[in-house]
Amino acid sequence: MLVKEKLMMREEFSEVDIAIANYVLEREYQLKQDSVRRIAQETYVSPSSIIRFCQKLGYEGYNDFRDDYLKELKYLSSHFKNIDPNFPFKRTDKNTVVANKLATLYEETIQDCLSLIHHDSLQQAINMLNKAKHIYICASGAQVELASVFKVKMMKIGKGVVVYSHAEDIYYQACYCEQDSCFIMISYSGETDKILKVAKKIKERGIDGLAMTSYGNNTLSSLIDCCLYVSTREKLVSNLGTFGLNICIMYLLDVLYSNCFNSDYENNLDKKIKNSLAFEKSERIGGRHSDNPILKEE
Repeated sequence: MLVKEKLMMREEFSEVDIAIANYVLEREYQLKQDSVRRIAQETYVSPSSIIRFCQKLGYEGYNDFRDDYLKELKYLSSHFKNIDPNFPFKRTDKNTVVANKLATLYEETIQDCLSLIHHDSLQQAINMLNKAKHIYICASGAQVELASVFKVKMMKIGKGVVVYSHAEDIYYQACYCEQDSCFIMISYSGETDKILKVAKKIKERGIDGLAMTSYGNNTLSSLIDCCLYVSTREKLVSNLGTFGLNICIMYLLDVLYSNCFNSDYENNLDKKIKNSLAFEKSERIGGRHSDNPILKEE
């Protein structure tokens, strides 16, 4: 959950907490200039109350809280200026208008997701996948199909991937898998109980794990050392279709595949083309072919 959402929801907030939350929400970027003492003076509370408030939100102290909040404000103020990620088109829009709006949504969503990718986290994820002998993915809904596409791509460069749609199955896999395994868990909310059980088990066993989840603090991201964040603009239910999440998962999985490919580019290219051509030739009768010079193989 984003810090701003926590401040606005005010769950289990005291009157003192509400006063501090209101001040933080009102100050926004100006909070960068504010010390604990300044906030205490403005809200008529003690400095220690400010520290306890930050700790209640999951931070060690005020500086950690402030830095995270300011980064979040910067993220929320970027992208999606001309389109609503939850309701990207209207009932009265003509078909070509809908097509253009979805194109804009795709562009904005990819750029938004890209802004959340950090070099070190991405490199950590790539290293995990490259060294893993076994890769397991836990997903649900449309993300299962997207993970299956990733599985096929990885298979063509010699990396085995197993996709699970039932969390119970992958939980037992987490119980007994070898140490050279890697788990990818896909959860937008980061609060799905069955996935959290898997995350706790691999953490307990010291198995590598990668989470694809929403930006901000959630239980899954607190359990997994390596997180890749998706564009976090869509409501869980109130939307016209989970366009953004599916776009981001497809994009992030392609980013991972491409970087794994790039880690041994020449060898992977040779293997992929050689084996794919061998398969296509064996399927020539009734298989794929084209007279289009763009598609036709030499």
